[in-house]
Amino acid sequence: MEDKAKKKIDRARAMLINRPGFFHCPVCQSPMFVDANLNMACANGHNFDFSKKGSLNLLTAATSAAYPRDLFTARHQVLGAGFCDPLIQELARIIKIHAAGRINVLDAGCGEGSNLYNIYQAMGSIPGYFYVGADISKYSIQIAASNNADIIWCVADLARLPFSGQTFDFVLNILSPANYKEFHRILNQQGLVIKVVPGTNYLKELREIIYQDGKAAYYSNQEVISLFQHNLELLDMVKLNYTFTIDDELWPHFIKMTPLVWGSSADNLRRLLDSRLREITVDLILLTGAKKN
Repeated sequence: MEDKAKKKIDRARAMLINRPGFFHCPVCQSPMFVDANLNMACANGHNFDFSKKGSLNLLTAATSAAYPRDLFTARHQVLGAGFCDPLIQELARIIKIHAAGRINVLDAGCGEGSNLYNIYQAMGSIPGYFYVGADISKYSIQIAASNNADIIWCVADLARLPFSGQTFDFVLNILSPANYKEFHRILNQQGLVIKVVPGTNYLKELREIIYQDGKAAYYSNQEVISLFQHNLELLDMVKLNYTFTIDDELWPHFIKMTPLVWGSSADNLRRLLDSRLREITVDLILLTGAKKN
């Protein structure tokens, strides 16, 4: 699928040399291209270096980390153990149904990159398929860029995505906040947004331990789904429900990967570690939407 003999930085540059104007400058919104110094640059003199792993930092100002580095490391371990495998197969199926010819795919809020990387693998070697992962966390992009896939990874703000208008055929938004104004701007007229939201029973066993009263343990996704339908024409809704087996080695990583435990008391955390859940419910809803006419 990728030429592993070439360095990742060289492959990333080559992919973007062939796509001038795909990115736009996060400072002035002018089209960007790979310049003579092999940096990403615009005609107004703003330029951005590629990292050694081929990723780009396209933030214009420092941001405070929303999630700690440990969360992304733990999530990388859990997703690497197959936590999202059924989801990946379903996402790949949806993309294949709607794909026509060359396609550009963005994972908006990609985290540490496992989901996009696994979709890239599941899709197989298809010429003309171009993948980009964007997340505001530099820690997560560092992890994402550690694989050897031909994917462009960039640190970017979802409220000001560094892409030219109508560049993407698919925008994936997996268990992450959405910015529908930006999704509309970067999506082409036939493009689709595929958003994954938690179902009512998502991680219910974990929530029942963390939250002692039943009301707090209950999760409703209705507001998220309603907002999706307000901004996009809902074409399809797929419900995905399965159980995931957790071994003793994975359990501490599983606890660390979810913001649900933030703010938990020491007693709660101790109870979580001691509980050693063997199985957990993965309840997800996949929403596919298009621009409204």
